[in-house]
Amino acid sequence: MFRHTALTAAAMSLLLVGPLSAEVDLQTQPVAASVIETAVDGEVMVVNTDTRLMTLKLADGTYKVLHVPPEVTRLDEIKIGDRVSITETTTALIELQTGRDAGAMGAEGETEVTAKPGDKPAGTITDELTLYGKVVGVDKAAGTVTVKGAETTRVFPVQSQALLDELKVGDGVVARFRNVITGEVTVK
Repeated sequence: MFRHTALTAAAMSLLLVGPLSAEVDLQTQPVAASVIETAVDGEVMVVNTDTRLMTLKLADGTYKVLHVPPEVTRLDEIKIGDRVSITETTTALIELQTGRDAGAMGAEGETEVTAKPGDKPAGTITDELTLYGKVVGVDKAAGTVTVKGAETTRVFPVQSQALLDELKVGDGVVARFRNVITGEVTVK
């Protein structure tokens, strides 16, 4: 929130003062992306509304215990014997920012819940998180980069020697994550 407010204040001051030499010098380049999708489909065996835990029996006879997030408001309507289908898709995009304005630190996140009308609970929960950090160390011999975020500093391995050669102290790193969970309960 602070970062958003600071950016808004900076933008407003530029609008009020007019164009000075306040051009933003920032270039962004994607360096890694991934998508992971998992699906669970099973029969409800246990629902505990106090602990928000639900046990499903899967088609192969195994059991899966799920923690039902608080965004699911109709948990008490899920009954033993109902069928639950859940798909979770997680995407991640890592970008490198260069230029004199690179290296802001902070985090922004948002959760959106969309309920689907019907007799049984169904809908989508979308979580988006963006983390901003700054490269504070590059160790080409070890193949690592050290990134400082708003709260922690971490060392990450870098597989690509070309990318490692390109990284410089002061570069910005932006990690964007999106997690979408779609679920539906049907009567057996």
